[in-house]
Amino acid sequence: MIRQWTTMAALGAVVLASGCATITKGTQQTVTVDTDPSGAVCTMSRDGAVVAVVNPTPGSVPVGKGAGAISVICKKASYQDAAGTLASEFQAMTFGNILLGGLIGVAVDAASGAMHEYPSMVKITLIPEEFADAAQRDAFFDRMKAQLRTEVAEVKERTQKVCRPEACANELAAVDAGMNSQLADIERRRLQAKVRRP
Repeated sequence: MIRQWTTMAALGAVVLASGCATITKGTQQTVTVDTDPSGAVCTMSRDGAVVAVVNPTPGSVPVGKGAGAISVICKKASYQDAAGTLASEFQAMTFGNILLGGLIGVAVDAASGAMHEYPSMVKITLIPEEFADAAQRDAFFDRMKAQLRTEVAEVKERTQKVCRPEACANELAAVDAGMNSQLADIERRRLQAKVRRP
């Protein structure tokens, strides 16, 4: 039975490859990269290979969909290099293939990488190489912490809408753990930040 399904899926892939590679969505998507402040050069890489460069930010580029995360490294004069990650997410839309193309449609999406999709936008905050004084430094990192807490609250709200809190306990705990880890990293960066000598 499994061999029969595999043969059928392979045959379907060959037939459909001559037309569309996927039924629901293509194998590429557009990703917008922005920085605060703008005007940075951001290099996007996956599995050690450069997939796109945004110069300057903000800018949008096409990227191929895939299971691997895309790392983003941004550079701008007078600011520290900053990094971010675009994690691939399974497309809920792919399940529409069960209605449109049967199991073969799902197999084609899996083979083409179209089942995976990245967030459509990433915004990275650049940290100045030097602050005028300690008050300016502390205000900057306090804003970063406040923004992180706001984003985490939105993520938790979306999570709670799709499942009961008791059923999503592990997911919510992971969000909190991630937030605490990032808050600790922000504090570490605050302590390491340079302040201009008077």
